[in-house]
Amino acid sequence: MHRSLAAVFALGLITGQALAQEREWSLDASDQEAYLIFGVADSDDVGVSLWCPAKKGIVNLYVPRPTPELQRPGRRKLPMTVSAGGETATFAGKVDIIASSPTSSIEVEIPVDSPLLKALEKADRFTVTVNSEQVVFPLYDADVTALLGLCRKS
Repeated sequence: MHRSLAAVFALGLITGQALAQEREWSLDASDQEAYLIFGVADSDDVGVSLWCPAKKGIVNLYVPRPTPELQRPGRRKLPMTVSAGGETATFAGKVDIIASSPTSSIEVEIPVDSPLLKALEKADRFTVTVNSEQVVFPLYDADVTALLGLCRKS
């Protein structure tokens, strides 16, 4: 399931930057997983995703990236720095190279009670930095609080 989800997210990069202005946040949840996705509705265009297995106490931050440094063979981990509000954290991001696509992804696992995730609830944007490449994502209309509620252990 996770690998096919990664392929779907990676395809989102192929749709190009023209659709980036139309990206919106959407929350989708089932009994098993919850997803807060910044993308274009009814398309494969995804800029970033926060997701979790329900009630497990962790949140995964998934970022599809077409950057060459992710695509080098043998690279399995890269530092990813995430900033929101006054909080900044650096993680060892797991790199997933998708052989059938020109894109790759990097994903990190964050404890649901992390100060960084608490900062996301109040911030208007957050920044992801991988190597020297920085991407800023708006948080307007992102229901981070609802996602964290679905991810917390009960």
